[in-house]
Amino acid sequence: MSGVELLLAFLAGSPWAAPSTASSSRPSSTPGSAGAGMGGDRDDDAPGRRRADAYSTARIGAAAALVLVLALLLVLDVAVPGYDVSPGILLPLLGAILALLGLEASALWRGL
Repeated sequence: MSGVELLLAFLAGSPWAAPSTASSSRPSSTPGSAGAGMGGDRDDDAPGRRRADAYSTARIGAAAALVLVLALLLVLDVAVPGYDVSPGILLPLLGAILALLGLEASALWRGL
């Protein structure tokens, strides 16, 4: 199993791949309650910010792990005679790293 397949399997079955939604329930407010439309909207976005922070942390962590795998593969390619890393391994790995960092850059650019 290649490093990319291993990472995809980890992310597919990992409880850390998606942040917990237990704390992201929005408080219910009735039309006549205090804070409805009276500046209380700022607190309503707190779960969304926490969720965005969790996704940001997951993307950065996954990109860092892939960079470590890439570095390990390149060190093995140089250090071990007869060990050749094929472009079929390097290109998807680089693509995944760039995709994760591109999503992060996009989120930062939008101000999330």
